[in-house]
Formats: sequence, C-alpha cells, structure tokens
Amino acid sequence: MVSGTLPARCSPHTLTVAAPTVLLLVLLAAPASAQQYFGGNKVQYRSFQFEVLRTDNFDIYFYEEEREAAAIAARMAERWRARLGRVLNHDLSGRQPLILYAAHPHFEQTNAIGGDIGEGTGGVTESIRRRIILPLGGPLADTDHVIGHELVHAFQFDMTSPQQGGGRGGFPGAQRLPLWFIEGMAEYLSIGPVDPHAAMWVRDAVLQEKLPRIKDLENPEYFPYRWGQAFWAYVSGRWGQDMVGRLLRDAARAGSKDMAIEADLGMKTDQLTEEWHAALRRLAEQLPKNTSRAGEVAELLTKPRGLGGELNVSPALSPDGTKVAFLSERSLFSIDLYIANAQTGEIVDRVSRTDVDPHFTSLQFIQSAGGWNAAGDRFAFAVISSGRAALAIYDSRGGVSNGSCRCQVSTKPSTRPGRPMAVASRSARWRAGSRICSS
Repeated sequence: MVSGTLPARCSPHTLTVAAPTVLLLVLLAAPASAQQYFGGNKVQYRSFQFEVLRTDNFDIYFYEEEREAAAIAARMAERWRARLGRVLNHDLSGRQPLILYAAHPHFEQTNAIGGDIGEGTGGVTESIRRRIILPLGGPLADTDHVIGHELVHAFQFDMTSPQQGGGRGGFPGAQRLPLWFIEGMAEYLSIGPVDPHAAMWVRDAVLQEKLPRIKDLENPEYFPYRWGQAFWAYVSGRWGQDMVGRLLRDAARAGSKDMAIEADLGMKTDQLTEEWHAALRRLAEQLPKNTSRAGEVAELLTKPRGLGGELNVSPALSPDGTKVAFLSERSLFSIDLYIANAQTGEIVDRVSRTDVDPHFTSLQFIQSAGGWNAAGDRFAFAVISSGRAALAIYDSRGGVSNGSCRCQVSTKPSTRPGRPMAVASRSARWRAGSRICSS
C-alpha cells in the first residue's frame, strides 16, 4: 500500500459506461472545457485523501474510512477478473484501476469523470483509460454485482480495442454496439441467467402479449438491462457461454450485431426472435395457474394523470390505514415525498420539493423507505443533505404544506465515538417512544 493521488479528470471525448444496481448508461463525455454545467465546478463538500492498494492485477484507490471495505472489494475484483477471463476467453491487458467511494453521496462528488452523476448511476467505466469508478453498496452483494458489471465493461473495451482489431479511430468497437447488447451482457455475466427481476419483466410482457423483437430492443420503451440480460441468458443457455465472447468480438469487428448473429448462430435476427419468444412463453407458462393479476385483487391508487406520476415507489401505510406515504415524480421536475388518502388516492400533502428546497440534495428514491410512528402523525424518512446522510421527520399535524419541506432534519452522527460518521441512510423505522432505527 502506497500513497497516491487521484487523476484530476478524464481526457476529452471519453466514452463512459455507467452501471447500476441499478441505471447504467453509455454516455459520450464532452470536452473537458465544457464538462461542467455552465462552466462551473461539480459541487464538492469535502476532499478525499486517496491511497492505493495494489493487488496482482488491480490498483484500488480508496480513503481511510473505507480501508477495510477496500480490501474486501479487492478480493471481489480479483475473483471477477479470473471468472470473466475464463468465460470470455480473454486475458485483460495491463493493470486495472478501480476507484472506490464509501457511499453514493461521495461518488457524486468525484472529479474523475465530468458531468452530474444521478443517484441511479451505480458505477462508471471509461473506455479509453478503462478506469472503474463506483461507490460501495449497502450489502456486500450489491458491491459485488457492480464490480462484476463494470469489470465486464472493462473486458468489452479491451476485447474490442483497435489493438484487438475491433475498434476504429482509437475507440473500442463496443461503442458501436447497441446499449442492450453491451449492458445486457454485463448484467447477464454479473448476475447470471436466474434473476427474479428479469423474470418478472419477461412474464409480464408474455401476459400482456408485448414481447419485443430483437430489432426493437434499441427503442427506449424497452429497458435495455433486463431485456438484454434475457437475450444473453437465452443465447448462452442454447449455444453455450463461449458464444458470448465470440458474438461480442464479431459484432464489434463488423459494427453490426445482425451480421454477427447470422454468422455465428446460423440464422437471421427475425428467426432468432421467433425462437427466443417461444422459449420465453414456455418459461412464463411455468407460473402457477392460480395466481391473479394485481388489478384483479387490488385497486390502483396512483392512477395515470398525463405528464408525471408514472414513477410511484416506496409506499408506507400509516398504522391506522388511512394514509400512505410514497415517492413520486408527479411534479415532473423532481422526485418527492407525497402523502395520500389510502382509500381514494387523493394527495393530502406534498412533503418535499427537492427541485427548489435547499434542505435536501436527494431522497435516495431507488432504495429508500420511511416509516410512521405509532400514532400515525409523524413520518421519518432518509435524505441526503449537504452531502451527508440525514433523517427528516414530517409532522402531519401542521396542515398542508405549500412551501418548503415542513420537517425536522438531523445530520448528527449516530455512530459511537471513534467510528466513522454514516454517509448513507436508506430507511427509517420508529421504535418505542421517540426512537428511530435507521440503516
């Protein structure tokens, strides 16, 4: 372990692949002079003193409060490198940089890549320098998944580099392939063929008779990660895992997935679509026949309302069953906390206004949840405020709020003396009296 400094920023025109536990997008970064919004710098609440942990194949950048986690992440990364090397039949060239942050609020402050980082981004892999930048997840399984996912991208860029005959103009050939092809492969190789999330998407599409054709997967209507994962699970299950790396190389060289499919699988894309759909229908038929659709056993509270309101997550029913708190983008400009009548769905209060309220940077909507107290008049939820984890308490006795959030916000550390302060909080639950348990 030696002291080290983190390079200031990416080179101009760097393509990045963002991963999540999420939303992982392939983005073309702007030149360095134009990377930040209106020429300003990314908001940074603290500086990080990085050190470097060197393993056999990785340079792990970390800082003091994640020292123990960095050692665990290093072992995960080495295991993934060996595993992916066997599956893809490729030896990753050179040493692999891996830059770790202790939590997502820290990751959002990184200057290793330009532009704002949304809370749906679980990690980023550069295509040229091949640096992987990611925050540590809550459970180890999340961190392990994201490291595996991002390392697949490192393999993709290395395998399709100009030196390997797959790229042009200094850029890897993987950049010319569709998002579902690249991200779906990363999800499949980091999660595997058995995944309840992907299975849920597939079953629903079969029931709704809305299975996408392969040529339709580039349409943003179809989530590329789940459908790409389902595609690769089918191909690998039928032709073997060796076909994954083979298709990647041939598609990158040709600049066409269709040409690679026809050459390697011996059929055109339309025929592959028909046989893939038949397999998905057989899979969906395994669902027990005595199940019911949600609309047959429950009433939809968050009804369609035109613009906004399509995302409604993290519901929490009050103890007396009269109110439900949930996170939604009903306002179009931000995701906020709403309180609704549990019987009619009518909005009783909009608790937060993160688009204009300086109190909260984020409500961590992807994995966050809150909780009511026993009386049902106070609601605690996790937020990010000024780059730090915080708990906010909404008091319903104050009436409907038309301005900023009417909440008490606490950013006091809950750890024991000598222990690092928490930098992320995903849930809050009331205990006896006025105690709140958060994780």
